Order: sequence, then C-alpha cells, then structure tokens
Amino acid sequence: MDLMFLEAGIVAWSGLALLWWIVSWSVVRAHAGATVPVERNRAVDAPEPRLLTVFKPLPQLHAAPFDGRGIESFLAQLDEDAELLLGVHEVDRAQVEPWLARAQRQFSHARLRVIWRTEPCAMRNPKVAWLKILAPHAKGELWLWSDADIYAPSGYLGTAREEHATSGAHLLTSPYVVRDIESGPAVLDALYVNVEFFPGVLFLRGLGPVDFGLGAAMLFARADFDRNVDWTELGAALADDFVLGQKLQPVRIGRAELETHAAIASWGEAIRHYLRWSKTVRWNRPGGTAARLIVLPMLGWLAFVMCRPDSAFAWMGLAVMMQLDVLAATLICRRIGCRVGLRDLPALELWSIGRAAAWLVCWLPWPVVWSRRSWWRPIDKT
Repeated sequence: MDLMFLEAGIVAWSGLALLWWIVSWSVVRAHAGATVPVERNRAVDAPEPRLLTVFKPLPQLHAAPFDGRGIESFLAQLDEDAELLLGVHEVDRAQVEPWLARAQRQFSHARLRVIWRTEPCAMRNPKVAWLKILAPHAKGELWLWSDADIYAPSGYLGTAREEHATSGAHLLTSPYVVRDIESGPAVLDALYVNVEFFPGVLFLRGLGPVDFGLGAAMLFARADFDRNVDWTELGAALADDFVLGQKLQPVRIGRAELETHAAIASWGEAIRHYLRWSKTVRWNRPGGTAARLIVLPMLGWLAFVMCRPDSAFAWMGLAVMMQLDVLAATLICRRIGCRVGLRDLPALELWSIGRAAAWLVCWLPWPVVWSRRSWWRPIDKT
C-alpha cells in the first residue's frame, strides 16, 4: 500500500509538471501571435517628446572578436529624439574601430557617441561601473539600459517609448529569447532562456506589475533614477537589474521581446553560466525557487530509481518524464523560432536531469563567479 501511494504521488507530481509545460507553450504561442512592434505616436496633440539615451557599455573583449550587429539594431532605430552612448575599453580600440567606422557611415543619421575608458573598475559589478561612467554624458530625460549582446527587433524603440508613456510604470523592462545557437554547448543557454525563463516572464506579465527588471532592456526616467537609486548600492549587487526593479516600482514587462545569441564555446563555460543563473535567481527569489520544486518531478523519479533500482515502474517513469521535458522544450523553442533538432538530443536529455540537479545545487553555500569576481550574496556590503 505504501508503495502504491508513493507511485500515485509521483505520477500526480509529474502531472503538475505536464500542466506547467502546457501553460508555458500556451503563453509563448499567444505572445507570438500578439506581438506587433509599433512606431512612435507622432500625433499633433501628443506631448512633447523626451530625449532618449540608450546605454550600451561593452565588456572588455580580451582579444575575442567583436560583433556589433546587436548595437546596429538599435542604431537603425534612432531618430531625432534619441541618442546612443557606446562605452568601449581603450585596450579594445583596435578591435572596435573598424566596425565603428563602418557603423558611422551606414548610420550617419544616428546620434552615436563613443566613450573610451581607461580607468579600472571601481565597483564590484563591472556593468554598473560602466553605466556610472556613461551617465554624465547622457543628455536624455529617458534612459534605456541594455546589455551589449542584445538585438532589438524593428520598431522596438517606438513600442517601448509608447508603453512607458502610457502604462503608468516607472520602469518598463523587456524579456528576451535565443534564436541562433552557435555551438553545441550553447544549447544550455538557449534552453534556460527560452524554456525556463521566457514562459515564466510572460506568465508574470499577464498578472500585472512586477518588482524586478531584466537586463536585456530597462527604460525609465532619469529623474526617477536620481530620486530612488544609489549608485554604490547598485554597484555592489550581482543582480543589478533585480535591484533596479526593486527601487523603481511599479515595473511593467513590455509586450515586445528582444533577442540574444547563444555563443558559449565550451561545456564547462555553459554549465558555469547555467549554475550562475540558477544561483542568482535563488538568492533573489528563494520562495519562487523553492516553489519550482512543484514542476521538477525528475527529482522524485531520480530518487525513486536510486531507492528502487529493481523497479521497472521507476525506470519507465524516469524515461517518460525525460521525454516529456524534451518534447516540451523542443516545441517551445521552435515556437520562438529557435531550431533544435536531433543533433541536440543528447544535450536535451542531459538538460532534463541537469536542471533538477541545478535546483538542488543552487541551495548549497558556494560562490558565484562573474567577471573574475566571487560573490557570496546578491549584495555584498563588506
């Protein structure tokens, strides 16, 4: 009887996971059918437009090739009421200048200013250190912070400005997806972003305002930032986007998604990146992370197999659950426009088990290493 009760419980647990996969696919499907970027409203009776400054700080390249296509996607949308600040480390000048010369010719209409940096990082968070350096050069009343590797769809800036002006939010943030997978290990990035992150963000968007930002894009008024945010506190945070959202509530999630490319080259780097994401989310949302256990029945099946290795039911359940995960991930990725196929099947199978293991590991007391810095807490004031 006890065994039957256990088997029934784990089957019900698996049913909850399947229900979440159905919800995930549904919200992604609905979003894909409804997202239509719009141009800015230029009606005669519209309020006087405010100048927008787009912040694009580049991390130090360390001899890696420079890909400026994401920045170009923003440059192409700049109008007379927008500018872009590009932050570049002086040591990367030789790598960036050829692209910069081409971009200035191709986007001659765009108000682009380049800030060359020689000073060392003065904050634990190197991205925030860059943003603070760029801030005095910004002329806009609206600021848009966006990670360097993010691509904007056509019409995005118009959509974002309209939503920020009409939503009543102090901060408008935008989700992002991965469509291009440039290596085998990069599949892990694509699965985390497209399957574990994106559907949840869309689900939360439907519930109303949130209290966090997403680093892909955060649009807010400079005056609100000056009143509510301290650079020192922000620069001490690993998840600066989360902290900014906490400070600039209410936050709305925009209806258009941005894009990034998964370009991680090695499995070691891919696993570290995946674990860093998992740990950072656990630090900032321990309750939500704990609740994810409801949709992770792989933990139960793995425990069942280890306790009853002679049970055909346990092994069959483990195999079926893995295939349901793989099927759901494949369908969601393809709905987004990210092609995963047979060559990615081993990675998908391992991900099904690995994401459950990552949930366990993220509760252990180990540090996150990002940009050669070690973090033990989301905010380190020591």
